[in-house]
Amino acid sequence: MTTQTTKTRTDLSQAEQACAEGESALERGDTSAAENHFTRALRLAGVGDGGATEGDGRGGDGWGHDAQGDAHAVDAVDAGGPERGIDVGSDAYGVDAGGPACGSPGTGGPPHGPDTYDLGTGGPTGVPDAESQAADRNAGTLVHGPDAETDADGRNAATPVPGRDVERDAYGLGARGSTDGADTDRGMYGPGAGSPTRGPATGNPAHSPLPEGVARVVARAWTGVGRVWLARGEGAGAEAEFARAHALRPSAAGPLHWLGCAAAHRGDLAAAERHLTASLACAVPHGRSLVQRAYVHARAGNPDSALGDLRAAASAGPLDDEARWLFAVLAGGSTREVALRLRRAALAALGGHDGDELRRRAAALLVAARGLDPGSWSSSPLYAVALVRGGYRAAAVALLDDAVRDDPSDHRVTHTLAVGLLNSGDAGSGSTWERCVAAWAALLHDAGFWAHALESASRRYGVDVEPSLVPVLRAGLREALERCLPDDAGTRVALGPLLQREADAAKLLAAIGGFPAAGGGGAPLFCGPLRIAELGRSAEFGAFAAAWEQSFAIARTASASASVDARAQSFAAGSATSAEVEAETETGPEAGAEAETATATATATATATATATPSAASTSLTYAFSELGFARLLLGQDKAVDALAALSELRCPRCRARGGPGAGAVCEPACGRFDELNPGYAGVPDKHLRLSLDARGLALEARLSMGRSEMTSARPDFGAAAAYWRRALVHSREIDRYRETQTAIVDMALGAARAAHRDGRLSLAVSTLDATRSVIGANERGRLEGQLARVLADRGISVANDAEALLDRPAADLRRSVAFNPHLLRAQVSLGIVLRGLAAARWSSGSLSGARDTLREAVDQLTAALALFPDEPDLEELREAAVADLDHVMWQPDESEQ
Repeated sequence: MTTQTTKTRTDLSQAEQACAEGESALERGDTSAAENHFTRALRLAGVGDGGATEGDGRGGDGWGHDAQGDAHAVDAVDAGGPERGIDVGSDAYGVDAGGPACGSPGTGGPPHGPDTYDLGTGGPTGVPDAESQAADRNAGTLVHGPDAETDADGRNAATPVPGRDVERDAYGLGARGSTDGADTDRGMYGPGAGSPTRGPATGNPAHSPLPEGVARVVARAWTGVGRVWLARGEGAGAEAEFARAHALRPSAAGPLHWLGCAAAHRGDLAAAERHLTASLACAVPHGRSLVQRAYVHARAGNPDSALGDLRAAASAGPLDDEARWLFAVLAGGSTREVALRLRRAALAALGGHDGDELRRRAAALLVAARGLDPGSWSSSPLYAVALVRGGYRAAAVALLDDAVRDDPSDHRVTHTLAVGLLNSGDAGSGSTWERCVAAWAALLHDAGFWAHALESASRRYGVDVEPSLVPVLRAGLREALERCLPDDAGTRVALGPLLQREADAAKLLAAIGGFPAAGGGGAPLFCGPLRIAELGRSAEFGAFAAAWEQSFAIARTASASASVDARAQSFAAGSATSAEVEAETETGPEAGAEAETATATATATATATATATPSAASTSLTYAFSELGFARLLLGQDKAVDALAALSELRCPRCRARGGPGAGAVCEPACGRFDELNPGYAGVPDKHLRLSLDARGLALEARLSMGRSEMTSARPDFGAAAAYWRRALVHSREIDRYRETQTAIVDMALGAARAAHRDGRLSLAVSTLDATRSVIGANERGRLEGQLARVLADRGISVANDAEALLDRPAADLRRSVAFNPHLLRAQVSLGIVLRGLAAARWSSGSLSGARDTLREAVDQLTAALALFPDEPDLEELREAAVADLDHVMWQPDESEQ
C-alpha cells in the first residue's frame, strides 16, 4: 500500500463521491460497478489496492443513502409477460395487477386461522420458539430471515420462517434506505460532523499513519469492498476487509456492524452478537445494529432479547417490513397479522432492485405467508408473479387457483394462471394441461380481457387501437396457443381439439350473454365445460342450458307457425297460380309442373331452415358443453370418420374400465363424473338416455356426411355412398328420424346433381340421382324422378344431336325421361324424333323388322303424348310422319322372311 502525506481537498471530495456511487451501485445490485467505484475511491485516497476481486453478486444499501418509498414497492415489481411470446397486455399483471397487499402497517383483515406461529417450521403450533434452530446453527434453516447457510443457488433448504438474518443488509433487502447501511462514520466523512455524545472517544488513534479525512474515506471504501465480497458469497474475504476498516477506525460503528453481519453469514452467532453490541456502544451507533442483533437473538433462541431489541429499534424510528413481521411473531400477533406482514416484507424485498437473491427471498416470504393464510388473496396476480420469479411456480398456481374460485370472472387472475400453467413445461401433467386449456379458452371471448388488452396496447404505443382488431388478435392468440401445446400431454383428448372445443363452447356462451356468476352477483362467465367443471357448477349450468333449450323450443314453434301463415297468405294472393299460368303459356304444361315442384321444394327448404335454426342453437349449447362437443367439432371440419370414432365411447375412464357395451355407451346412472363431463345435460331429465339418443343422432349425421363425401368427391364412389346412406336410413328408424333422414339424403343428392348439371356433367348428374333413388323410399322418390327426367332428357337430346353417335342410348334416356315424367313435352317430342331416326337406321342396316317395331313404338308413344297434350302441332306432325313411315315399311318385302 502506498500513501500520500498530503491529499488535496479535491481528491478527498472525489473519493467521497466515488464511495457514494459505489454504495448506490450496491443498492442496485451492480457489484461490478460498486467494486470499480470503491477501488477508485481508494486510489484517490492514496491506497493502491482495494482488496476486492472481480465477480458478480448483490450488495445492499448502506452508508446513508436513502431509498425511501412505499415499502410495498408495487411499481417496482415486473410481472413480465407470457414466457412463450404470447403478449396481449401482460403489463397489466405487474404494475396494474393490484395495489399494495395490505394498507398501512397497522391494517389488515380480521385474524383467521391459528393465532400462533412456529419459528422452527413456519406453521402454526403454539408459543413462538426459536430454540429448535439454536441447537444447530449450521443446519441452514431459515428462522428469522435469510440464513447465511443457504445452498448454492441461494435458496434455503428448509421452509422459510419468520425473521431476518443479520446479513440482510449485505444483500440489500432493506426498505428503509439510510437505516440499513448507515455507517456511524457518515457524520465524520462530511463537514459539520458533530461531537460524539456517548461511547468511547472518536477520532484517529495516535498511531494512525493517515490523516483523519483520509482514514475516514479509506475505511468507508474498505467497508464497501467488504460488502461487495459479502454480496458475492465470499464471507472470509468480506471479514478481512471489514477488519481492515475496523483496525483503521476502531471507534466507528460501521465496520463493527458489518463484521457482525459477516459473522452471522458464517453461522458464528456469538461473534455476530459481540460485534453488533460493540457497534451499538459506539458514539454514533449503526442504525441497523439493533434490528440485526434482534435477528441474531432470535436465531440463537433468545426471543425475549430479540423482542427487546426490536422494541428499542421501534422507539428510535419506524421498523421496516421485515422487522415488523418478526416483531408480530415475537409479540404473539395473530396468524393473519403475521401473514400480512410477511406479504408486505416480500413486496418490500422486491422493491429494492432486481436480483435472483431478492426474488428468492420474496418468494420464500410469500410461501411462509401462504402457510399461515391459505386461500384467496387480494392482488393475487402480483404475488403469483413474485412466487414464479422466485422459483415457486406450484405455490403460485395454487394461489391463483384459490383466486379463480373466489372470482372466476376476474380476467387478470385467469390470465396470470393461464400463463403460469402454459409455462409449466414438460412437468405439467394431463390435468395441468387441461386446466391450462380451460383458462385460455375462458379468456378468448372475455370482453373485459380484450378491452384491457386494447387499453394496455394504446397506452404502450401511444396510439388508439380499434376494437375491430379483436377478432384478428383472438385468432392470432388461438393459433399461438395451438403451436405451444404439446402433441402428447397424457390427456383424454389431444390438446388441439380440446382447445377448439373449449373455445367454441365459450364463443357460444358469449353469444347468449354468458353464464351468470354464482349467486347472481359479479360478471358472467365466458368459458368452456372444463372451467364449469373446475368451479363445481355443473348442476347450475345444466339448469341454465335446459332453460335456454326451452326458450329455443318456444322460438322454434313460433317460427314454424309464422312460416305457415306466410305461405297461406302467399297462396291466397295467387302467386302460385300466376307462376303456373305463365309457365303453361310459354313452354307448355310440363313447365307448370316444374314450377310447382320448384315452389314446393323452396317452401319445404324455407320451412326446414326456419324450424331448424332455433333447434340447432339449443342443441349446440347442449352438445358443446358435453362429450358430444368433440364429435360436433369434427363434423364441422368434415371429419365424419373421426366423429364416429369419437362417438364410439362417451364414458369416463372408470366406467369404461368396468366394461359393458362400447358403441354409444355413456356413464352409468350412478357415475359421479357424468355431470362433470357433460354439464350441458346435468339439468335434463333422463340425462343419460338423452345423451345416448343425441349421440346416435350425431352418428346418423356422420354417416350422411360420409355418403355425401363419397358422392361429391373428384372420383365418386356411388356404391359406397349408397351403402352409407342405407346404414343411415336403418339407423334413423331406430331413433324415429326416418322421414327426416330421407329428406336430407334427397336434398344432398339433388344439390349435387344440380351442380353437375350446371357444369355440363350430365352423366355424373344421372349417376348421382340413380344411386340415390336406389336407397330412397317411395314417399321421397318423386322429387328425385322429376329431376332425373329432366337430366335424362338433356343427355338424350345432347347425344342425339351428335351426327356420329348412335341413337340407341339417346332413345333409352328419353324413354326413361318420359317414364319418370310424361308431362315433359320436350322429352315426348324428342323421343318421337329419335325413334323415327332409329327406325331409319335399322332399315338402312337391313333390319326391316327392327324398323317396323321401332316405328310401331313411335306411333304408340306419340299417341299417348297427344292424350296428355291434345292439339299439340309438333306431336301431331310427328305422329302422322311415323304412321306414314310405318305404312311404307309394312309393304316392303322382308328378305329374312322370304
